[in-house]
Amino acid sequence: MRKILGVPARRLAVALSACTPRSFVAAGYPLQSLTRNTVVAGCILFSSCSRVNELTSNSWIITEGEYLGAPVNFESTDAFQIADPDGNIFARLSFSKDGRTTLPGIGCPSACGRWEVTGDQLRLMLDSAKYEDVRQGDVSTVRFKAAMSDSTLERDIDTSLVYDPIRSGEFTELMNIYKSPFTFGVEEGSLVLQSSTTMIRARKDDAVDKLFYGL
Repeated sequence: MRKILGVPARRLAVALSACTPRSFVAAGYPLQSLTRNTVVAGCILFSSCSRVNELTSNSWIITEGEYLGAPVNFESTDAFQIADPDGNIFARLSFSKDGRTTLPGIGCPSACGRWEVTGDQLRLMLDSAKYEDVRQGDVSTVRFKAAMSDSTLERDIDTSLVYDPIRSGEFTELMNIYKSPFTFGVEEGSLVLQSSTTMIRARKDDAVDKLFYGL
């Protein structure tokens, strides 16, 4: 093949073996173009890493939400919730560096989730593996208790009543709000998540900073 993707084979071979910018110039590639592309790529990478660091370094209090153009109130029914000194309970978002998060409920319990950033998109997903681990643990407990109460028990134990939020679809409606990829921006202590269906605004939770203010 004399050409690969429109590039002469000899020129391509020289370029692939190039170890320095001068080698690229010798292969016929403009040094200015090479430098510009490198700088642009570096800026994009730095910007992405900086925004991800902002996500994971802070806890965020949700201040506003919309789904399909209608307002959404992030009010979880969790048994344990944290109130501020004035007694207000706010829905919070946090992004652990290990990829875990908690997705605030909307008239339902919060969901264990996972997050990942690909390019300029943030994806929020239900942590199905975590829920399956919990279910398997509960199934083992049911079987153990049945065996302890009747050591001659040989039939398979009915575990259909074991809590299973994945198969029951408990979080289906909640995940409709979170499932579309989000673009995200962090600026001056504010976070904005925007997808094709959902908008979430949040502010940095500065409760810890206030706690130690003046010390």
